[in-house]
Amino acid sequence: RGDRKLSYGPDMIVEWSPATERFLASGHMTVLEAAQAAVQLSDNGATNLLLREIGGPAAMTQYFRKIGDSVSRLDRKEPEMG
Repeated sequence: RGDRKLSYGPDMIVEWSPATERFLASGHMTVLEAAQAAVQLSDNGATNLLLREIGGPAAMTQYFRKIGDSVSRLDRKEPEMG
């Protein structure tokens, strides 16, 4: 659900996390806020927050396999992805 709160602390702040930094004082972002930050701002902290929520990079790769994608894979989180 988009309104579900994802709690986090300062350890989630990585290079280029403008929205994640802005929400840090509250200690959470909603799934929708994190998704918007990840897509619209390329917010690395928000991307990692969403990755953590789904089970990490390995879970994303597993999802790719489940939908028939045998090529795509995700091995790292931000900022090591680039």
